[in-house]
Amino acid sequence: MLTLRAGYGLDSNGFIVSDVSIDKIDRVYVPCIQESVESLKKLFPLQLHSVYLYGSVARGEAVAFKSDLDLIAMFVGNVQLAELTKLAGALSQKYCSLVREVGIAVGDYNYTMDPSNYYENAFLKELCVCVYGADVREQFGPYKLTSEIAIRFNGDIGEAVTRTLERIKSPSNDDFKRFSQSFARKLIRTYYSMVMVRSQIWSTRLGEQSEVFLHYFPEKESIIHTLLNWIDEPPTERQAVYEIVKIEGEWARQNFTHEASILV
Repeated sequence: MLTLRAGYGLDSNGFIVSDVSIDKIDRVYVPCIQESVESLKKLFPLQLHSVYLYGSVARGEAVAFKSDLDLIAMFVGNVQLAELTKLAGALSQKYCSLVREVGIAVGDYNYTMDPSNYYENAFLKELCVCVYGADVREQFGPYKLTSEIAIRFNGDIGEAVTRTLERIKSPSNDDFKRFSQSFARKLIRTYYSMVMVRSQIWSTRLGEQSEVFLHYFPEKESIIHTLLNWIDEPPTERQAVYEIVKIEGEWARQNFTHEASILV
């Protein structure tokens, strides 16, 4: 039974209410955030425009060691991705007792500021908090739940499936667990995006997203249970993971656009 009701996570006019805030960030994560920002400034003094935090740390719901610290570095001009990857790896290692991984995604300022790039605009506005630089989020929104947002947020599920199947072929045990957990999160978010518009419920929490999806697809309960288990305890059975990624990922890919476009 769906305990959430239409309008959850929305204001009285039906616009998304962001659940991230600078005030929600637990102080234990501040040193990691500050070092990440200072390192980015040092590596890219001319290109770095601003830095944004998203995910469970930005919502104030992070669990030590199990949660990632997710950042978006907004750049003006091109940067060396190898340097960025190296920095993220070094930070992940240094703060391994606090976070599962420090992730640094790349944002292009000019691309982001283009109003036609709906995904970048809405993602920053509703899911991110600025931790350094000039905050561009106030120039965007507000946003209602639309099929365009759903499709832009998770319409890349086919690419995610292909990428994950390749990644889990022969990685180390630690990488296998990380890739599996990452895909579990992605698939749950994709499932939710398929029913987000018709439900008129906004949530970024995986448990709530799962509940909303299962209201429309109760036959997927065992799969959702498995995916949530992967997030809590990384899987070790490689063949089982491969089959779920392949079968459920393909189902999501084939049905995503149609389901995500169904209106209230």
